[in-house]
Amino acid sequence: MMRLLLGAGCAVLLTTAAARAGDLVIVESGELPVILTAPHGGGQDVPGCMLRSPVGTRFVNRPDQHTDVLTRGIADELKRLTGKPPYLVMARFHRKFIDANRRSDEAYGDPGCAAVYDAYHAAIRRLIDEVRTKHPHAMLFDIHGQAAYPDSILRGTHYGAAVSRLLARAGAPAINGPDSVFGRFAAMGYRIVPLNNTAPTDRVEAKGYTGGHTVALYGSNHQDGIDAMQLEFGRDLRAQTIIATTARDTAHAIAAFYERFLR
Repeated sequence: MMRLLLGAGCAVLLTTAAARAGDLVIVESGELPVILTAPHGGGQDVPGCMLRSPVGTRFVNRPDQHTDVLTRGIADELKRLTGKPPYLVMARFHRKFIDANRRSDEAYGDPGCAAVYDAYHAAIRRLIDEVRTKHPHAMLFDIHGQAAYPDSILRGTHYGAAVSRLLARAGAPAINGPDSVFGRFAAMGYRIVPLNNTAPTDRVEAKGYTGGHTVALYGSNHQDGIDAMQLEFGRDLRAQTIIATTARDTAHAIAAFYERFLR
């Protein structure tokens, strides 16, 4: 009898944890071979999960303000432009509980946080597996915000490693050419880092912004990955008065990249 009670209790706990994780991670399948991820825009508490303590390098517990709004805007505009929705994984939980762009040993300090963190990354893994079965080429864009370059957009690919498959089949123009995402940003007048007159494999991506755990884990340098790039939007570009324009322009840049390099 005791075993039955314990088993039932574990089942309830597992069901509760799964439900909580489902409430705190937005996951949407798409039709476009583009996955948008946003780990740091959420503001919700995580029940049963204690606040993070400083660990690792560059510990940050603040959200990337409005990156959830920005990511949703990009997704909506991409669907309008192409007629197809992108794939989407977006954290609703606050970074002070879980940093989903870190390894698990740095992402949280309390076992009560694990189910939500695991749900976020399981969703990305599932969507990558799905998109790989449906499309010959695909791209993951990890959406972030930063204040070090407040009026700029930063590229992070781990110096080309995370887009190695793209570089092998399409060359440098896929990263810095006129139909690349950053080529389009530059043509629109955005400040970009690094400049497009550098090679994708040059070690010129901004220090501290070369791409985090998500890009490192799911990039095409892994057999089961896809090409992946971190986009870091400056604080000024995420202001409420301009964020809709930033989202629209980003969607146009990604749509042009899709037409040239992913179809």
